[in-house]
Amino acid sequence: MWKIFTPDTLREQKNILLIRDWFRRHAMSLLVPGTLAAVLVFALRLSTPLARLMTDGAEYLNLANLGLVPQAHLGAPFVYRFAVPLFVHVLGLVTGAPPVSVFPVVAFAACIVLLTGAYRVALIVDPSPANALVVMLLLACSLFVVRFPLYCPYDVDVEACIVSFAAFACILRRAYPAALAVSLVGLIFKEFLLAPLAVLTGMFVLHSIRERSAREFRWALLTFGLTFCFFFLPRLLIPVSGGYGTSLHYKVDAPSRTLYLSELRMFLAWPPNPDILINVVLSLVSFWLPGLMLLTPGRIRALRADPGFEWITVILWTATVLLLMSIGGTKVMVFAIYTAPVLVLIVSLLLRMNVHAAEVSAVVIGTAVFNRIMFSFGSAGGDPGTDIAFYGAYRGLTEVTAWRFAEVIGWVLVAWVVRRLSRQSHPALIP
Repeated sequence: MWKIFTPDTLREQKNILLIRDWFRRHAMSLLVPGTLAAVLVFALRLSTPLARLMTDGAEYLNLANLGLVPQAHLGAPFVYRFAVPLFVHVLGLVTGAPPVSVFPVVAFAACIVLLTGAYRVALIVDPSPANALVVMLLLACSLFVVRFPLYCPYDVDVEACIVSFAAFACILRRAYPAALAVSLVGLIFKEFLLAPLAVLTGMFVLHSIRERSAREFRWALLTFGLTFCFFFLPRLLIPVSGGYGTSLHYKVDAPSRTLYLSELRMFLAWPPNPDILINVVLSLVSFWLPGLMLLTPGRIRALRADPGFEWITVILWTATVLLLMSIGGTKVMVFAIYTAPVLVLIVSLLLRMNVHAAEVSAVVIGTAVFNRIMFSFGSAGGDPGTDIAFYGAYRGLTEVTAWRFAEVIGWVLVAWVVRRLSRQSHPALIP
């Protein structure tokens, strides 16, 4: 029997072939980085046990076990970050596994997705796959990007960071409506997704002033209004039985929808004291060590002149994260990872400035040693607070604070020496 091809069937077959080619092309482009990401995460998993359950993780696990019901004695602000716990809850129902066993699997997969996502964002900035792999490796060597989520898998930061990378990628591609949608959804992952929303609002306002565009101004109002609604509605609709501050647990007898907002001043560490501000600075320079090692006055000038340098995005995103770090809890070192998309942008721009391989190697080694990534970490059922004490910036100031600042300076000097030696053989490098 002869098959009759009509224009419609030919068009359908052409569309199927296009979709198949697109899938093959993108799947192959992710094969190498995805495999490397899986290998890196698996290697860290082998040397990283599970810590004992702490306050944050206990609240998320409680939410994953019982869901959004008043009988769960929900605690704020953890309950407002219900995306990951409810996802774990659904997976538990589907698989029959208890949420306490599902969380580590989700964290493991999320670490792989996060590293792969960082690779894709790096490619948007710099089309060099080799440089993008270096960026991915640098993130994998950072303690709180992969290793700490594997150690404390009941927190939600690694999953929220994935959403922040998705929003950042949309901003870089000028897909602002998509960035807005992703960021609004991200608010039920963690409050740090206010960063891309601040960027979008600032961009729309600036464009409306520059272009005298009423359309851009309407987008700014829409972004601000939706941010306000998506941020406050969960805090007005979900009843909680208690709230947590920096060093405070406040409980009430009956679930309340007004507890957290009415007592917000009590829960936030504002105005921040000098100890908190110093820890915020230490957390940021520690996490940004790869960028600090690569930066030079000449490269800073080149960055400012680079059309790929999104200065509005960098400033507003970083400022928002720093503000939230200063008024949040004690784990400011963990919160610093929400600047990871900006770090990927800047490191990617720096790496495409013909940086010598010796300098790149020094940056990778410095990041790995600073984060003690080559050593085993923690102990089964251990206390995360004790195990991360070497990193500094946790709770108050200690003698570790000065040593860690000194180590950052030391690695920056190492990079300077390597750069000077490399420039002798390659004088064309940007000084």
